[in-house]
Amino acid sequence: MTLRSLSTSGISNALKKSNNPSLANSTGGVITTAGGYRIHTFSSVGTFTFTASGPGLVEYLVIAGGAAGSQDNAGGGGAGGYRCSVVGESSGGGASAEPRLFLNPGKYTVVVGNGGTRPTGGVYQPGGNSSFASIVSLGGGGGGGSASFGANGQAGGSGGGAYNGTPGAGTSGQGYSGGSGAGGGGGGAGGAGGTGSGGSGGVGLTSSITGTAVTRAGGGGGVGAANGAGGSGGGGTNGGYQTTSNNGLPATGSGGSAHSGSWGGAGNGGSGIVIIRYPI
Repeated sequence: MTLRSLSTSGISNALKKSNNPSLANSTGGVITTAGGYRIHTFSSVGTFTFTASGPGLVEYLVIAGGAAGSQDNAGGGGAGGYRCSVVGESSGGGASAEPRLFLNPGKYTVVVGNGGTRPTGGVYQPGGNSSFASIVSLGGGGGGGSASFGANGQAGGSGGGAYNGTPGAGTSGQGYSGGSGAGGGGGGAGGAGGTGSGGSGGVGLTSSITGTAVTRAGGGGGVGAANGAGGSGGGGTNGGYQTTSNNGLPATGSGGSAHSGSWGGAGNGGSGIVIIRYPI
């Protein structure tokens, strides 16, 4: 099947409201309507079946899974990559909204990335990729820790925070880098992770693709982060020095907060989400 990204100009006949009754038969995910749009929300792998009578434009929000926080004077997990084509909104890393997708009728596989699982040994725990048609968002990068991990944060959709090393880089058009210091915050879709001892998680971004404004893809707080330091929609308040650190929120792609103490105390990354909509 053929698909391509197009700008809004010069496509006056593509998916005009009220002239395509076959759209009511499109299937996949949890289906809702709001503001003159039909909306398909996927929180796990599935198939979007587009039953328009001809090619048409769709808008999307594709968020990958967030990374888990790291261990031992560690950095927070980076948020999953954030790609958005809703007109007037933003993609991650300071990018403008992407062009809407021009799809032919047919079946399109939707993949939703899992969040990284809190580590129980010296291994990074990145988030999983999410994808729809030609759009791929990269999982968040794990945070750096002590000798078991190495000091550097891991690159990803948004990068993991460092522990006295190099922060993980974000991906252009998807998210920001993690923060540096002795427990830098994980990067978020809307801002870099905080620096210093106990860096805050980078803030997320807000989308109204479902008809309601929701903030997603915040980074996890680094060890020693103050209360409220987790990125918007993200991992942790008080991101360390506690028995159980905070998880990234499910279906947001947010990073988990870091932890200092016994293995298994860091926060899990939040799972991703894919949302598709078109006018009816």
